[in-house]
Amino acid sequence: MATTTAQIQQLYVAYLGRAADKAGLDYWSTELNATPATLTLEDLRANFVNSQPEYAAIYGGLTREDTVAKIYSNLFGRAADADGLAYWTTGGGASVSTDLLLTAFINGASAADSQTVTNKVLVSEVYTNAAGTNFLAADAASIISGVTTNASISTALDKLTDGSLSGIAVPAGISALKADIAADAAVTAFETNNVATLKALSAELATLSTTGDKAGVIGDTTASTATTYAAQATALEAAITTARDNGTLNTETLTTKLTADTKTLATARTDYLTSDTTAVDKINAYDAAVKAVAANQGAAQGDIDQANGTFAAYVSNSANSAAYTKALSDAGLASTTTAADIYTTLSAAGTTDATISKITTAFASISEFSAVKTVAALEHSEAVAAASLSTAGTALTGSGATWKTAYDAVTEDNTLLTASKAVDALEAKYTVTDTAHDSLVSTATSTQTAVDNNATLLPVAANAGTANADVFHFTSAIAQTNDVAINFAAKDSLFLGEGYTLNSTATVDATTGFITGGNNNALEVFFVKDTVSGNVQAIVETSVTGSTTAVLGATVAGSATDGAAVITLTGVTDVSQVSFANGVISHVA
Repeated sequence: MATTTAQIQQLYVAYLGRAADKAGLDYWSTELNATPATLTLEDLRANFVNSQPEYAAIYGGLTREDTVAKIYSNLFGRAADADGLAYWTTGGGASVSTDLLLTAFINGASAADSQTVTNKVLVSEVYTNAAGTNFLAADAASIISGVTTNASISTALDKLTDGSLSGIAVPAGISALKADIAADAAVTAFETNNVATLKALSAELATLSTTGDKAGVIGDTTASTATTYAAQATALEAAITTARDNGTLNTETLTTKLTADTKTLATARTDYLTSDTTAVDKINAYDAAVKAVAANQGAAQGDIDQANGTFAAYVSNSANSAAYTKALSDAGLASTTTAADIYTTLSAAGTTDATISKITTAFASISEFSAVKTVAALEHSEAVAAASLSTAGTALTGSGATWKTAYDAVTEDNTLLTASKAVDALEAKYTVTDTAHDSLVSTATSTQTAVDNNATLLPVAANAGTANADVFHFTSAIAQTNDVAINFAAKDSLFLGEGYTLNSTATVDATTGFITGGNNNALEVFFVKDTVSGNVQAIVETSVTGSTTAVLGATVAGSATDGAAVITLTGVTDVSQVSFANGVISHVA
């Protein structure tokens, strides 16, 4: 699972209170995603806390309480609440090391706090890419300081345009596009990385609801085999509902019921004790019997079937006839006794210990009998406990029967409550992932709305653009079929996206479209003047070319199979009139 730049940005936001610098982000990303990786995200968290001078300068000399409060403020944009501060400083979370506080805070974040973290990280991503070598720590802290809700994103991004940040002047609207692309990428990366997380939770729930449910009160579920995040999430949510038996296992409801039933039991006990001199003995006998039943759950049916099958196969083999007959005789059993008969005798509640001992001793030398002995012993203990419970229950009459009803209700409440809390624990794990995902989706929806509502942004289309300062953009990934002409005038810009490099040294044959001198390790942009129209064209690779000399089309006028989009910048008659930086083609006039 690849470590995303967003995960690294979280560390910068939480511990340093700023967006990452480009050099640092690239370095850590390379180290974390190397093959094999040279360090893990856990290693990096420890490095920040234990080895980074900037961290030491901020936190050196701070108390545990001050440190917790500082990280709270950095992450969530608010002061720590009293209960949270107490928990992490003197309560149950006091032993959590500082490098693990980020993970702990994120895992316990409310929906609002999770949204704040997501938005701070998004703005950090945009700033880091926009700043490049113009990075200043003060600016990196300033731009995210007021970020909380989705509405605050655009306010923060305005700083990239209004000149308030040193050396950064992103064209109006471009920051919104960058944010939208980054937000969408964050959703995609999160979903890709967490399919396995949900799959593991689905399998865990399936185990909990079947082999892990000794009381048989959790609805049985099966592990999902879905391959997408959305499908896994849908399946897991449905499985959790099934596990709760469609609402039967509700911790709040069961807790309330247990409280009421416990009071009823106390009243019934008092009534019974004051009306029957043998009540104490009968109460203790029934209580012990109930606990014995709980402690003796018998063997798994699969184990029983396998053990009996193996032993039956041994008995049916004529080669074993003499040994089996002798064992029957030694056990005092009739020669017609079958393998199934032996299991039935050993597992029955009424079979005495002496009889069990005699049979198991007689068959001890037969290895195929060993498993039968084991499962039969478990079933015998269960049967004995059940018989004892029946006897103890029968002895409770009159007010004793009333006490028994109340006792059984409390016992059932506790059984259901224990199961409900087990499902709660698993659902809590899912909630951590689901809350983070919801925040990412909410942010992506918000940034898309910001793009849609931005009047300065124009989708690339044939002959689009009529005024100065238009900001063109593609509404989806640039494809080789995106050959188009747009009106490109003074102060106009065309946003391509991150990851492109301008190659101004390569030569482009304006007649054939051949490019010589391309970099076969980078996505590139080339400018060439069309000999027919006289307009400058931007040739935008849609994939990294396989050699330094590539044919991008039969003519530079464009092709749907050339591996590049050819954008004619109508009105631009000289390459010197355009520039390229940070994924943006700009008209320099």
